[in-house]
Amino acid sequence: MTVQRTAFDEVPSALVDSSGHRTILLDGAMATFLHQVGVPVGTVVERLNVERPEQVRHVHRAYIQAGSTLIQTNTFGANRSVLARSGLDVASVLEFNRSGAKLALEAAGEDAKVLGTVGPALSFASTHIETLSENQLRAVFREQMEALLGEPVFGLILETFAELETMLVALDVARSLTDKPVIANLSPDEVGVTRDGYPLAEALGHLHTAGAAAVGLNCKLGPNGILRSYEQMQRLPDILYTAVPNAGILQLEEGEYSYKGNASYFAATLAQMHRLGVQLLGGCCGTTPQHIAALRDVLKTECRDGGPVLPSVGAVSLAHETNSLVTVKNAADRTETPSGLLQRVQRETTVIVELDPPKTLQVHRFLHGAKALSAAGADYITLADNSLGSIRISNMAMAALLKQSGVEPLVHVTCRDRNLIGQQSHLMGLHALGVHHVLLVTGDPSRFGDLPGATSVYDVSSIELTKMVKRLNAGIGFSGVAMDPPANFVVGTSFNPHVRHLDKALERLRRKIEAGADFVMTQPIFEERLVERLALATKEYGVPVFVGVMPLVSWRNASFLHHEVPGIQIPEHVLNRMANCSPDRATDEGMAIAKATIDEIRDHFRGVYLVTPFLRYSLTVELTTYIKGQQA
Repeated sequence: MTVQRTAFDEVPSALVDSSGHRTILLDGAMATFLHQVGVPVGTVVERLNVERPEQVRHVHRAYIQAGSTLIQTNTFGANRSVLARSGLDVASVLEFNRSGAKLALEAAGEDAKVLGTVGPALSFASTHIETLSENQLRAVFREQMEALLGEPVFGLILETFAELETMLVALDVARSLTDKPVIANLSPDEVGVTRDGYPLAEALGHLHTAGAAAVGLNCKLGPNGILRSYEQMQRLPDILYTAVPNAGILQLEEGEYSYKGNASYFAATLAQMHRLGVQLLGGCCGTTPQHIAALRDVLKTECRDGGPVLPSVGAVSLAHETNSLVTVKNAADRTETPSGLLQRVQRETTVIVELDPPKTLQVHRFLHGAKALSAAGADYITLADNSLGSIRISNMAMAALLKQSGVEPLVHVTCRDRNLIGQQSHLMGLHALGVHHVLLVTGDPSRFGDLPGATSVYDVSSIELTKMVKRLNAGIGFSGVAMDPPANFVVGTSFNPHVRHLDKALERLRRKIEAGADFVMTQPIFEERLVERLALATKEYGVPVFVGVMPLVSWRNASFLHHEVPGIQIPEHVLNRMANCSPDRATDEGMAIAKATIDEIRDHFRGVYLVTPFLRYSLTVELTTYIKGQQA
């Protein structure tokens, strides 16, 4: 069998399969590693090429020792547009890029090849509001590329471009300057399509035609999202594909940002991409030499044995459906409503079901699901507020439609999207619509959502917002002006039991309750023993707790939730149950796990909070019926 020659045949590689196909390992994140060794978050890391070259050289060597044979210069944001935001002038462009290339080449020696790294001209945190003309873009790209190509780099890598059109401009500039290999990596906001609307297979085909030596995906979607993208994409045999995902999804825990997921999960997921024919593999944000070493070890086994690293799993179907009491001292007065959630949960098991508002203007399926859940006995339908920074129809609008349909909504309100003026206005609007049950949450940072350049407001924390909503209930506006009549909100707060320091999380929960929270909703729990621990930990708080349950639908779904979704942890024995289950039985197994968890919850709590996966409301309809049937 003749192996097709590629532009990367000069790159060293110990990963060659029995057919002679070569797999090339790129490196991982630069900034993540630098932060781990003490460089403060917020530092312009490209500046370190000049000010702390030994640290940058150390990172390069660590990746080479981990198995990387194609490394990148520390120059992702070293263009005049991005550097200007930090007050750096155009002279820094030449200095940072030339120094970055020299450092990488020194570190690589004969062990690896070096790619000059070029990021978007506006930085990945830009929005459509800030634009450059095509000529301005070309000038910015040319200036940086000429500086990098002034050193004997092996080629260029253009990465983290959300839009195909901008990438094509950068690629055209690169092709006008050099015949060296150029990798073009897009970073879309969603699986399957670029930000400017091109299907990924079509977009990567355009880049190949425009002269990219290899094309692919990096950064934002994470391991699972990039794997799904490749599975859904028709791949062509004459194109060399790349995959360079983040370590997972960014989470905020105890005031610190970190990536959910570990090196083993990262390596195993990329091994699945390797089986799909992706030959250039590496890591982006959150990855370290440990991730690359784990990937190297898995791929060595893969290339040697050709055997599966993970059990075969089917893709999640997205097809349409067919038809405890000690009062906390100094707590704000609890809200009293004649027929509200607080009274109901004292009498009987009460079910809240989460149903995400649509991402498009199609609302029929959402409303059909909400009505089906209500008919099954769901007491409230809860609506997230653009969770994970993902743009959806306003939950206020969807709540109004639910009220018109006779379904009672419980609306999430984040601190992220509105300043105090907008926040009080929003709450007053909800009240005017008859929406009185709210869950106050901090909100995931916008820079990791659909529009990374969008501003996160955070005028107040969720604790402070709780106090302010209680003031509205007392007839006092945020500014201190009297309100007549007063509001009548029932205020919920969130709790994540899957943290390193449960005692600190419980102390924060206590402060939320002292601020006036009337009830608690937890992240989904998948371990029956944790339910009992949670009951013991919260029994003195004196407010109802609604324990989260989310039915798993496949091994991949379970693995993704555990490794990539902030706030969710799934015990190993549950992951093993899903892994050992055939794809056609996976949903049934997930439902059995959910029902067992519900049984344990009902031994300790009267509140159950069901999370609907992928708008597959038939699953939460079945669970609601299960709960209400036991109560009858």
